[in-house]
Amino acid sequence: MKKLSSYANKRFKALIDSLHSYHQIDDPEVLHSLRVELKKIKSILNLLQYGLPNLKGHKHYIPFRTIFRRAGEIRQPEVIYKLLLQNQIGGITDSQIPNADQEERLISTFKKDVPVFIATVTAKRSKLKEYIKNLTEKMAGKYLTKRRRQVKRLLFPVFEPDALHKTRKIIKEIIFLDWVDKDKPSVTFLKKIENRIGQWHDKQVLLKILNSAQYKDQSAILIASCQEDLVNLKMAIQAHYGKGEI
Repeated sequence: MKKLSSYANKRFKALIDSLHSYHQIDDPEVLHSLRVELKKIKSILNLLQYGLPNLKGHKHYIPFRTIFRRAGEIRQPEVIYKLLLQNQIGGITDSQIPNADQEERLISTFKKDVPVFIATVTAKRSKLKEYIKNLTEKMAGKYLTKRRRQVKRLLFPVFEPDALHKTRKIIKEIIFLDWVDKDKPSVTFLKKIENRIGQWHDKQVLLKILNSAQYKDQSAILIASCQEDLVNLKMAIQAHYGKGEI
């Protein structure tokens, strides 16, 4: 499949370029881009596993997952600092933020392992090349339709906040693969929903920190904001899927 080959080549190249860049300068934005590329590669592997049952997508993703998780450990403190600033929450110390006191060590060991990461990515890229060529465009289209329907079942008619994290992952996958079947109205709606779920999720992350620090007043404000987010999210979902959209 030429479209998938072109897309996959761009993703692997962008990932390797990001690893090279971070090896030189530990830029948080590069680390963020690196993690996004890894998510896109995971979406490719999920697509391949659906279309080519003999391929074990999870097995192939394990080396990428290692890079993703280690990059996430480094990125976590900065993300939380930004969220605290955006929500005007003060008084939280580094000791209350996961990995904040380990950041320098995590960066150092990650950068040390970058050459190994690049070698691993390059090897996996070669192994997956033939699988990518063998996937048909028709099968890719079927997979996207299946994923859209799965999102709808998770969100409508019963709206379950506990399913939002899982749903967001699937929505991101659909957005990453929208070049397969450009259903623009559907993708536009899903991008809005993904963004709203993301904002709600960020507040949930902050709530855990505030609760552990026993900041009851600020927790109460954030809980109220989360409830409002859920109400607005549910209304948007019902308005879209209530019209029979997928």
